[in-house]
Amino acid sequence: MDTAEWIIVAILSLTLFVFLILGILLLTKLLDLSRDAKHLIKQLNRIAKKGDSIASNAKETVESVKSAATSTGKAVKKDVTATTGAIKEAIVSTVENRFKDSK
Repeated sequence: MDTAEWIIVAILSLTLFVFLILGILLLTKLLDLSRDAKHLIKQLNRIAKKGDSIASNAKETVESVKSAATSTGKAVKKDVTATTGAIKEAIVSTVENRFKDSK
């Protein structure tokens, strides 16, 4: 073979070797990226489960507060009604007494 053919074969061999090395490096990087992605997905699933738990707890808390507020509102309404009735009776009694006294 001529010298020129040997030079072309050497250049092509060197180029093929460089692409082989780059391909191996790219493959290892992709495998590392794949492992990181799997780990990230696991963490995101754990975070999602905790978020669901927090949302459930918040919902239960809101229901408890709502129930307590309803009960308190009913009790306050009952107390206000009783107090209003007592004040009304006292006023009526006082007015009746004054009418009796003025006759």
